[in-house]
Amino acid sequence: MLKEENYNESKTSLETPKLLSIVDSFIESYQYGLTNDHSIMIPSYVSRLPTGKEMGTYFALDLGGTNLRVAAVTLLGDGKTSVEQRIYVIPDHLKMGTAEELFDWIASITQELLESLSSKVVNTNNDKMFMGVTFSFPIDQTAIDRGKVMRMGKGFKVIGLEGKDPVELLQQAYNRKGINIHISAIVNDSVGTLVANAYKDQNTIVSVIQGTGTNAACIVQIGSIKKKKFPPGFPEYMIINTEWSLVGADFLPFTKYDKLLDEQSDSPGFQPFEKMTSGMYLGELVRLVIVDYVENFGLFEGKLPEELGIKYNFKTTHMSDIESKDCTGTLKVLTKNFTFINNPSIEDAGIIKRIVQKFSRRSCQLQAAAIASLIKLQCPEFPEVEREIRVAIDGSIFHHYFKYSILVSKAMKDIQQIKEAKKIKLSGIFDGGCIGAAIIAMMYSR
Repeated sequence: MLKEENYNESKTSLETPKLLSIVDSFIESYQYGLTNDHSIMIPSYVSRLPTGKEMGTYFALDLGGTNLRVAAVTLLGDGKTSVEQRIYVIPDHLKMGTAEELFDWIASITQELLESLSSKVVNTNNDKMFMGVTFSFPIDQTAIDRGKVMRMGKGFKVIGLEGKDPVELLQQAYNRKGINIHISAIVNDSVGTLVANAYKDQNTIVSVIQGTGTNAACIVQIGSIKKKKFPPGFPEYMIINTEWSLVGADFLPFTKYDKLLDEQSDSPGFQPFEKMTSGMYLGELVRLVIVDYVENFGLFEGKLPEELGIKYNFKTTHMSDIESKDCTGTLKVLTKNFTFINNPSIEDAGIIKRIVQKFSRRSCQLQAAAIASLIKLQCPEFPEVEREIRVAIDGSIFHHYFKYSILVSKAMKDIQQIKEAKKIKLSGIFDGGCIGAAIIAMMYSR
C-alpha cells in the first residue's frame, strides 16, 4: 500500500516565503548576468518599441524547439495584424544533421509560402522583402542582425551550427534558391513576443515563453549592461533576452527526481529551470516518480507497464489530460496510453493524479516567481507598483495545459500577497515570436 508520506517526499509544494526567496535569487542571477555572465541576460539590440500605428507587410521566420513557422505578417495599424503562415514540424533528422541541410530545408519552406501568397501582398520578382528571424535558442548577439549560435538544447545537435551566424547561413540558403529576401533582424522568440504585445499594449515590459522550453525577455537600461560596451549615443533602453532556463542551479528546490532527470539527460547541469518547468520535461519528471513508486511502494501492484520504462514516454499532454478528469477519467487516460498486466485501481489513479498536480503546480509557482523577479528588476517597488504592467505569455503549455494560465495567475497573486491583481496583468498572446520578428524587421529595415 502506497502511503501518503511516500508521495509527499517530492516536496513540490512551495510556500510564499520560499517563493519570495526564489524571486530575490533570480534577481541576483540577472544582475550577475548583466555584469559578468555572457550566457544569460543577452542584449537583443532591439532598442525601440512599436507604436501600434505601423503598417505594411513583412516576413518572419520562427525556428522553435518543435516547429518551424514562416509567415507574412501584415501590420494593419491600431495594434492589429493579419498573419498568413506555414507551420511545419521540424524533422528529427534535421535536428541532428548539418547546418546546410537545415537551412536549405527552411529556404524551401519559405519558397512555398512566397509562391502561395497573393501578388497584392508581395511582388517576389522585383521588391526586396524584409524578414525578421526568431531563433528560439541562445545566441551571442553582436548586432540587430548578427550573432553566434550558442549551445542549443531542446534535442538539437546540428553539425556546424554552434559558433556560427545563423543570419549568414540562412541568407546564403536564400541566395542559393534565388529568394529575394533580406534578413534585417534576428531575435530570440521571447524578445519577439515582447515587441508583438507592445504593438497592441504599450504597458508590456516582460514576455515569457512557456512551451517545449521556457525563456523570457525584459527591458533594462543600457547602463546596467556592464559586460558590453555600446557606442556613444546608443538609446538608453534595450530589450534583454534573459535565457532564464539556464538560471537556478544554486537556489532552485530540486527533488531527487529533478536530479535523476538531469543526470539521465543529454546535457547534465544545463538549463536547470527549464528542466523543472517546461513542457519537454514535466512528463518525464512524473514518469520517474511513477517508476520509483512502482518499484518501491507497490503502485500498479509493483508491475510497471513496458511503455513507462521508456524515457520521455509519459508526455506532458498526458498530464494535462489527467488534470482535466476525475479519477475514473484518469484510469481511462492510463489504460488508453499504456499496457497494464492488471488494470490499475481507482487508488492508483488518484495517486497518479496527485503526482501530476504536484509537479504542474510547482511549475506554475516557479514560473510566477520568475515573472515576479523580472517585474521587480524593472520596478524595485514591486509588489506595490503604481503603473499598469503587462506580461505577454506565449507557448503551448501556457495556452493549452489544463488551467495552467489560471494557476500561474493565482501564484502571482500569492507572491504579491493580494487577492486581486489590479495593475499587473498576464496577457496570453499567440504567434508572438513570429509577429514580433516581422515588426522588428520593419523597424530595422531602413
